[in-house]
Amino acid sequence: MLRIGPGPRAVALRDDTGPLLPRRLLRPRQGRLGDCWVMAPMLAIHEAAPERLRELLTEEAGGVVAVHLPGMPSPIRVDRHLPVDARGAFRFGRRDGANPGWVGVLEKAIAVHVAGGYAFLQRGFARFGLELLLGERVRSDLRMPNAAQIIAWRAEGRAICASTHPLSPLLVPTSAGPLPPSHVFAVVGADARTGHIHLRNPVRPARVLVLDARRFRRGFLSVDVTGPLR
Repeated sequence: MLRIGPGPRAVALRDDTGPLLPRRLLRPRQGRLGDCWVMAPMLAIHEAAPERLRELLTEEAGGVVAVHLPGMPSPIRVDRHLPVDARGAFRFGRRDGANPGWVGVLEKAIAVHVAGGYAFLQRGFARFGLELLLGERVRSDLRMPNAAQIIAWRAEGRAICASTHPLSPLLVPTSAGPLPPSHVFAVVGADARTGHIHLRNPVRPARVLVLDARRFRRGFLSVDVTGPLR
């Protein structure tokens, strides 16, 4: 079993004793770590085929979880000791509105696999995050899809991520404030009548951000789309 330290913005590790894989998988939520390239793909897969995430984890004896990242020759085994701040509050990925559970364990396993720790998990591309979680090739496109294309992809059970660029806060105001720069969102739907695009921010996954087609094109740099997942 591999162990890592608490990482940036955390001071210690604490055992997560809450549910790991309950029947209903709550949405993943990004914590105080700049790993949107992992968390947004996790959120996009949750929207399209949550069972694919459940299949990645097997609970073993002694509080150990085996994480089966596709393409790896053997599981990554991690414990449920997860980063906390000085008050003992969990700092990184978690189930939205609940304990870290499967989200924290999966994030920890990816930190171990990719960088040997949390600190170097703060830079990456959404395409790589999707491929890590699915073990499948992912299509990247610099041309923004329209509402009809997004609706068609969602009907096929595809996970979709969209990445903003560094100037997004200056170019695109939204109802939730300026778009964050160099950040990844999950694309969760569209309105065929108005052409508006629906997105979820992994930092606030319960809220749907709605953008018109013009702001979507101005604010986002690329999209990453999986094959059908169900």
